[in-house]
Amino acid sequence: MRGLLLNNYYSLQNNIKSSLGIALLLSLVSFAGVDHSVLNAVIAAQIWIFVLSIGASLQMDEASKWNRFELTMPIRRRTVIHAKYLSFLMLILMGSAVSLVTLALTYVSKGDIAHLNLSTGYTFGLSLSISTLAIYYPVILKFGVEKSEQMVMISAGLAVGLRFLVWMLLNLYMDDVNYNGPETGYATLLLAVLLFAVSYLISVRIHRNKEF
Repeated sequence: MRGLLLNNYYSLQNNIKSSLGIALLLSLVSFAGVDHSVLNAVIAAQIWIFVLSIGASLQMDEASKWNRFELTMPIRRRTVIHAKYLSFLMLILMGSAVSLVTLALTYVSKGDIAHLNLSTGYTFGLSLSISTLAIYYPVILKFGVEKSEQMVMISAGLAVGLRFLVWMLLNLYMDDVNYNGPETGYATLLLAVLLFAVSYLISVRIHRNKEF
């Protein structure tokens, strides 16, 4: 497992550095005197931007024939998928960690930030990232990495659509639910986590039946 995680990290390393640089630059928006809606957008973008690097990693694995080589090691196919999904979670955690820089800089520039409602940025960023990966990886595993970059954007679009669907459903049973409100955010995040778990099980099944 450790070797698989290290390989995933090395294949992502350059893209992680690029994502980190962009995310840190976004943190400087804190000094521009923007309102909480812009800060929420920045936090969501910082979390999600790390997910964009996954396509390049999978393409690198395909080009190096790593997908075939790892099957020669004394490991179960479930372990291979387990390592991939742990790597996905690590990317999301990296984005979440960088978002704390935004909070720190906002505190330095504004002082007390307790009155700012920044939960939307986190629920949106986390649900978007988790849903994107949950939709993206089983499809790429099944059909190949040739269209991986386009598939990332399609998966992100479907993830946004998922949030819209949750918002519409909540409005059927509750009054005046806001698209960017906490009810929509937490419900979408919960659904994204469930989708991630289902995605893992689907990916294990695909990998077991796939001939590399």
